[in-house]
Amino acid sequence: MTDQNHLVNNPARYYEVLGRVMSALRETGALNGTSHLDWWPGNGGRTWEIEWQGGPFPAEAAARLLGAPEPGVGDEQGDHAVRGLISPGRGKNERAHLVVLDVPVSLRAIDPIGTSQVWATLTLAQG
Repeated sequence: MTDQNHLVNNPARYYEVLGRVMSALRETGALNGTSHLDWWPGNGGRTWEIEWQGGPFPAEAAARLLGAPEPGVGDEQGDHAVRGLISPGRGKNERAHLVVLDVPVSLRAIDPIGTSQVWATLTLAQG
């Protein structure tokens, strides 16, 4: 196995991955109901770590990025996902791991409440 440091060896691609993931998170609404979004290079420039507080569980956000429509929302939001560029990674329940253009991305939520609770809260706020 080769030791790849994407930040040093190919910084344009490494930052392209961050841009694609952040854009997809925004366009799909995958992180609705979250606060304190943060990101940083992980594992010595080999990965991206993306973290938020509240909102969906990491697996729910990853599913949105993979093109799954949100419950109760039309399929049009899935059109903005980065399907074909992301494959699910392996990980524990508290994190979701994706591989985007060969760069690992780790999604982590602090005190998540889940998508169903986010939608219930948003619906009450609009009503």
